[in-house]
Amino acid sequence: MRTFYKGILIIVLLLIGVWGIGEKGYVQSNLSEPEIIGYKTFPNIVENRWLCIPNGENEITVEVYAKNTKEMFFYLTPTGTETASRSVIIGSSEGENGVFIVKHKFKKDESILYHFSVDAVNQKGYRSTDILFNIVRCE
Repeated sequence: MRTFYKGILIIVLLLIGVWGIGEKGYVQSNLSEPEIIGYKTFPNIVENRWLCIPNGENEITVEVYAKNTKEMFFYLTPTGTETASRSVIIGSSEGENGVFIVKHKFKKDESILYHFSVDAVNQKGYRSTDILFNIVRCE
């Protein structure tokens, strides 16, 4: 009976090696998906996933840090239900050393209530989309 269990153990170990299961138990892939690892905003700071834009004309700069990303697209989408079709692209960046930057100017009288989202694209064209924060006009 011990020989039987040793045989099964050997088969399992061989299969793990063939399938490339890593130490965390996930199946490894040659495809590296784009991954957002952080962001910063200037001159205003995001607090609790909200960025407050003061009254008047204001420009913000957003730096997004990503891995496995060749290009990034930046969008503003009105908040609410079923608003994805009203997303507006505000820029794109090919980045440098994993840092992707966009600048956007809000008009003086613009009503602001948006989701800020990104679409990260890797070398093979695979995309990862994420809403990073919301934007609102300060009172």
